[in-house]
Amino acid sequence: MDFISNSEKQNREMLAAIGVSTVEELFAVIPEQLRLARPTIDDGISEYEGIRLMETLAAKNSFPKMESYLGAGAYEHHVPALVNAICSKSEFLTSYTPYQAEASQGMLQCIFEFQSAMCALTGLDVANASVYDGASACAEAMLMALRHQKERTKVLIAATLHPHYRSVIDQYLCRPDVCVESIPFLGNGAMDMESLERMLDDSTAAVLVQYPHFLGGIDDVRAISERAKRVGALTIVCANPLVYGLFACAGELGVDIAVGDCQPLGLPLQFGGPYAGYITCKQELMRQLPGRIVGETVDIKGERGFVLTLQAREQHIRREKATSNICTNQALSALASLVTLLWYGKQGLRKLALTNYQRASYLREGLRTITEKTPFVEEPVFNEFVVKFKRSVAEVQSHFRLHGIEPGFALETYYPSLKDCMLVAVTETKSKEQLDHYLDVARRLA
Repeated sequence: MDFISNSEKQNREMLAAIGVSTVEELFAVIPEQLRLARPTIDDGISEYEGIRLMETLAAKNSFPKMESYLGAGAYEHHVPALVNAICSKSEFLTSYTPYQAEASQGMLQCIFEFQSAMCALTGLDVANASVYDGASACAEAMLMALRHQKERTKVLIAATLHPHYRSVIDQYLCRPDVCVESIPFLGNGAMDMESLERMLDDSTAAVLVQYPHFLGGIDDVRAISERAKRVGALTIVCANPLVYGLFACAGELGVDIAVGDCQPLGLPLQFGGPYAGYITCKQELMRQLPGRIVGETVDIKGERGFVLTLQAREQHIRREKATSNICTNQALSALASLVTLLWYGKQGLRKLALTNYQRASYLREGLRTITEKTPFVEEPVFNEFVVKFKRSVAEVQSHFRLHGIEPGFALETYYPSLKDCMLVAVTETKSKEQLDHYLDVARRLA
């Protein structure tokens, strides 16, 4: 939108309307020693000159496109053209919030269909209208468990949960009445089940595990859930939604609450957001869900309609009774994920997940003879895995970048014990030629 400043005549008319003669009089109540002298401003440059200046500055940012193998919670996936075409429709793009059912039936239906799709994907009974992202979904799920298990005050979190997610949980649960403990992992990245057994007791409200975990491996979630149930604790799984296309869903694993980030489903990286977090759960936990839930009903004519229901947040009920202060449901991002799910369909989602698994496995196998052997080699993975080159991470990154490749994420940032280890992510966007190029560059490094 072009900016057109007021004319002198308009300025005089406004000043006269409010009863002052100059703009300076508006600031007369501010002590003079606190006011800055008004600078002398020239007329600036024209709109055309301004555009050219910005283009010149932007051109300095140009650099060769890198092939990225970064993941660690945000992944490069193909976004079908259909997604942007639908999400760019004005009735979705400009819709702020669907309060009035009579005015927002289309948006309410989209949210209802999103909820239905997430239930089908996770195998659980009910979903809400999404939350901010995967991190907030984890934290809200923890609060759900503590509300449901009123007499319990301890929660257990796998040490292989995404560190950013753990930071958000720590902020949410920074309360004197809640004890948060970390479950250590073994040398191969798998959860230490003996430690889990020792830490579980009748004060444990929930156990949170990531699937696949931050180091790329897949824990035995079913066994974790069985152990939690023996002491009456809930199991929460934070999963990449694509993993359900190939591995067992949350319902099959005996999980009570499933959460995660929808970013792999139709949401480009776009500098870290906005994304959408999903939460699904068993029927008995439905009233603990944060944010909104859209329900299906019929109107007085017997026709299908949609309404907001169970709005247990502080905008609608007393604050002390609210389940959450979340004030958005990321509807546009959730719509993008819904459209992507519908585009792929049941069989397409399985093929997409299988492609991610196969291409990651291809690169992982190719690196076996090039990199140092680590305990992570034998662990089952989905589309990320840990490698350790025979050089320092700094040398590896420098070498790969010279060949137009961002090789992976340095794990020492969050796990000091994994010095010089990298987390490599492979998605369907990487062709065999690109993977072979990665291997070739790795051989030159060795």
